[in-house]
Amino acid sequence: MNIESISALLAATVTLAIGASVLLRDRSRKSYVRFAVLCGVLGAWHAARVLYLALHSEHAYLGSLFVAASMPFFSLRFFRAFLIDERATTAAPRWMVVGAALPIAATTFALVFRQPGLVHSWQFTWPLGGYVFLGLGASLGLVYRESRRTLDSVEKQRLFYLLVGGILALGSSALEFLAPAFGNVPAIIYIYFLSQTLLRFRLLDLNELLGKMIVLAVLVLILSAIYAVLVSWVSDRQPNIFFFNTLVASFIVLILFEPLRNLLEGRIEKWMLYEQHELKLRLSELRTALTSVIDIRDAARLTIDRLSQSQRASHAAFYLVDAEGAGYDLIAHFGTRPVERIDAAIRRPFFERLMAQRGPISFAELEREQTSRTTPAESEVIDLIARTLDEMQAALCLPIVADEQLVALCVLRDERLREAYSTDEIDLFRGLGAQLGITIQNSKLYERMKERDRLAALGEMAAGLAHEIRNPLGAIKGAAQLLLSAGDGAAGAPADGREFLSIIVEETNRLNRVVSQFLDYARPFRGADEAVEINDVVRRTAQLVTPPAAPGDAAVPVEICLVLAAELPPVKGDSEQ
Repeated sequence: MNIESISALLAATVTLAIGASVLLRDRSRKSYVRFAVLCGVLGAWHAARVLYLALHSEHAYLGSLFVAASMPFFSLRFFRAFLIDERATTAAPRWMVVGAALPIAATTFALVFRQPGLVHSWQFTWPLGGYVFLGLGASLGLVYRESRRTLDSVEKQRLFYLLVGGILALGSSALEFLAPAFGNVPAIIYIYFLSQTLLRFRLLDLNELLGKMIVLAVLVLILSAIYAVLVSWVSDRQPNIFFFNTLVASFIVLILFEPLRNLLEGRIEKWMLYEQHELKLRLSELRTALTSVIDIRDAARLTIDRLSQSQRASHAAFYLVDAEGAGYDLIAHFGTRPVERIDAAIRRPFFERLMAQRGPISFAELEREQTSRTTPAESEVIDLIARTLDEMQAALCLPIVADEQLVALCVLRDERLREAYSTDEIDLFRGLGAQLGITIQNSKLYERMKERDRLAALGEMAAGLAHEIRNPLGAIKGAAQLLLSAGDGAAGAPADGREFLSIIVEETNRLNRVVSQFLDYARPFRGADEAVEINDVVRRTAQLVTPPAAPGDAAVPVEICLVLAAELPPVKGDSEQ
């Protein structure tokens, strides 16, 4: 195999791998599927070239012509879905259909009538190449028009990077015949760049792109060097040893891959992606600090303070659920002051969305959904959620869940960018939300422990208070019992006096039992289950509620009449209750 076929083989392998990786992530989005199809077409074209260059297969050459004629169509479909509308199904322009039909017809004619010279002549290859590059240029024209249409300066700059990268990739492919060893490299880099924009739902900054490409390139070089050192000393005449060393080298590469990648990403982020590195550092410090915080309001103030220091948010706020769970109140913020309270009933779709996806809601995500929704009801719900975010001055809302309940909201926004937070950064915020949930759970546990300690102190105080109450109760009861026994022994003792002395004794016993119940606060009082005569309970109660006769009155102003059934059986119960 010569250098040109090796270059084509590399391009085919990497392009197909990139397309497959995107398709495996999400097959429900049309932009993902169309990107995978485009990668499949490009990979098939490179693979056909490999077969033609290595095996001189005429059928492979004709197959490459078929594939080349279809490239503009699949490229245009992808960019329409990616830049304009996920549901875009507009047919290809007429000139593109005619341009594809002519070379396909000529290739079919050459295949059927065995006239290979027809498709090898420059009169055929040059017009075909012109059509392919013109069609691919039409896709870049969509990028250019979108960059002119958008009013966001940052988005305009990112689209400019995408456009320049596409032009460089297209130009390098045109010059591939002059530099076959390197002509495919810019195209591969550009395909990788497109895959990253899909996976992260936004166009990356140039520094981000360069940083990721540097990490990838350095990793490839380091791991390739390790692999080469471990297998290069084995000759071709020792296949068993070569296989063994290949196995050992693969294990070592897999073991070293993760720490090497983390090391390189840390260095590159610190060098080229300062703001993202600073955000990751601040959030890591915040999560560590939250492990020693108990009070919820202290956790909210600490969170808002660290977010302001990260320089990745111009506005941030923290909302805490009220005691009734009817709404969320603002307890900390910086930047423009948001709405003071979010009512849960009025904003029900917003909270249902938070609990359904158990993750952050971003304003950019709602905008993308709005373009793909078809029913007015769905559009109305998305508008309500977007208005709620706008009232909170938020581009991203982070739910904080504890004990399966939504207990708080942390919202933030970077007014410099329309879509400020990448997928990696949102994952960092997701981890922060989990830590805040643990902190709130610990806070509730701490409050329960404080309540338990308070009750314990109350019990100790009650024991002392009960002692002070029982001493005079004992004296009152003893005196009443002495008078009662003296009255029983004396002739002609008044019946009313004995009655009231009995009441004093009974009520003293009752008050003593109440004190005992108060001491036993740890478990609720269930009553003394004993045989009770209902008629006796009613008579004693009547004695307590019958008003005494005033001196000089001829009659009692209120008379209580008891109607008691005779021979009632005793029942189990508590006469005091």
